[in-house]
Amino acid sequence: IGVRICKNILELKKASKSLFKKYKELILEAYIAGQEIQVAVLNDKPIGAIELEPKRQFYDYKAKYSKAAKTKHIMPANLKKSKYNEVLKIAKKAHHVLGCKGITRSDFKFYNNQFYLLETNTQPGMTSLSLVPEIASYKGISFESLVKKILLNASVNR
Repeated sequence: IGVRICKNILELKKASKSLFKKYKELILEAYIAGQEIQVAVLNDKPIGAIELEPKRQFYDYKAKYSKAAKTKHIMPANLKKSKYNEVLKIAKKAHHVLGCKGITRSDFKFYNNQFYLLETNTQPGMTSLSLVPEIASYKGISFESLVKKILLNASVNR
């Protein structure tokens, strides 16, 4: 929501002017092209990586939450085995370094044979369109089992 991709300074100025009418503050970041890769980590173990191919300009709110956007989900992610294992390892490290417990989903861009970690989500979605349940299902973990694993790990006595 409110995201703009600007290819030059003129587009940036125009978008900023428009967005400042609606928002008090803006976050600017460099655009990274490439494959959209998401990795789920459950109880300190990466369970899989999925690739997203949005039909829209990028993986925006509509691409994430609307079936009509027809974002293609590729499971497992279309990566060489060595790169697939590398992204799992990076996601696990992010989970660990951030002190996360239970479930996380780390979002990456893969461009020029390099992974860029965009964020680690500590409360990933659990809807019919959500990626963590889809990754878990591919690995043979039912939705009910996934929820149970998350709940069992939620103890304060760790």
